[in-house]
Amino acid sequence: MARHGKKRIRFGSRDKKTEDFVDPNKDPRSYIKRYVLEEKYRDWFDRNYPDNTIYNAVGLNEWDYNEIKKKFSSDQTADDISKTEPEPEPEFADVPLGSSSDTPDVEPDPQPVISEEQQNITKKRTDLLFWMRFCFAIVGGAAATFLFEGIQDSEERRWSSIIFMIALFIITCFIAKGMKINFPKSDRKKLVTTGMGSYVFLYLFAWILTYTLLNLPKQDFSLPFT
Repeated sequence: MARHGKKRIRFGSRDKKTEDFVDPNKDPRSYIKRYVLEEKYRDWFDRNYPDNTIYNAVGLNEWDYNEIKKKFSSDQTADDISKTEPEPEPEFADVPLGSSSDTPDVEPDPQPVISEEQQNITKKRTDLLFWMRFCFAIVGGAAATFLFEGIQDSEERRWSSIIFMIALFIITCFIAKGMKINFPKSDRKKLVTTGMGSYVFLYLFAWILTYTLLNLPKQDFSLPFT
């Protein structure tokens, strides 16, 4: 009568419990070899199993580890080994599902592609913002002459007009925000800078012009060709 014994364990020690990434059909010495030669693999193991050693994890002992370490010279790189005995990357082959490996960095989403139609809409609204500030500057500068005409002190009148100019510009910024111009994030400042230089120049021009015309000397003044 044939006698059947227990199935022989091919690799490792039957008394030691291996980690879940170890393939029972694979030589456990190959894991130690990778640990010794591949820095990337070694970092992965030390990061995920800080309380264990590589030889205990695969079911071997320290003597096995030292023998394998002596066998391979320290200047032999993992690339040389991979040419003769290719091994898959540990992040994909030897890392089991649900392990505590680090999540790879996720690249940020690229900037959304703006269609030509949207670009045309943005350009039209930007032009509208410019001409709105143009009109605010002309009307505001002319109105400042009449609004502050009763102020006798010239310095106070000047500063009142400048404050009025700034207040009108702030109003245009709120209007521009309500226009929902689809500027890229890097160009958000255009809500403020669009037409700003022209606004200041035209406001001062309209203010000085209307003030000059309003205060022209009335005596000995005649229109040409009359």
